[in-house]
Amino acid sequence: MKKLLLITGDIATGKSTFANILSKRYHTNMFFKDSIKEVLGDTIGFSNREENKKLSFASMELMFFIFSEFASLEKDLILESNFHKSELERLHKIAEDNGYDVLTIALFGAVEVLHERYLNRMTNENRHPVHLSTTIDKFEDFKKCSDYMKRIEIPGEVMRINATDFRYQNNEEILAKIDAFMAI
Repeated sequence: MKKLLLITGDIATGKSTFANILSKRYHTNMFFKDSIKEVLGDTIGFSNREENKKLSFASMELMFFIFSEFASLEKDLILESNFHKSELERLHKIAEDNGYDVLTIALFGAVEVLHERYLNRMTNENRHPVHLSTTIDKFEDFKKCSDYMKRIEIPGEVMRINATDFRYQNNEEILAKIDAFMAI
């Protein structure tokens, strides 16, 4: 059966990096919401937070479309984003309709560490402008976002991973569990 890996969870947990690692490990295509949003931002542009939110919405709609189209190829796929409950449910429905087994990998960590990592990323990395229009540089706003992500009910099979540090990305026990799912 075809496999769909969904990588989700807190901001600054290494979701994209882990998706890249898994994509190489399983020779599987992957799509990132942030990459799609960057292309839309460069093409369409935005001038305020509301327009930026519309780019986020359009990015998710494109991910649904990509997965629906990709499903006809009968190949495994990895999708990465900080998915909301309704988005996860919609992806699961597409997966079910197209004969995919789904494993959601949910990455969480100590909010203080993740916030510091996020601030470092925003100030010391060349981040795309579409990622710079939030208010989560303030700890309380970041914590609210993190708390919200932790409360999301994730449908189906879920692996919850502590991503306070990046050692999980090459943890043999974690990778063996994902290997087992991909091999079924």
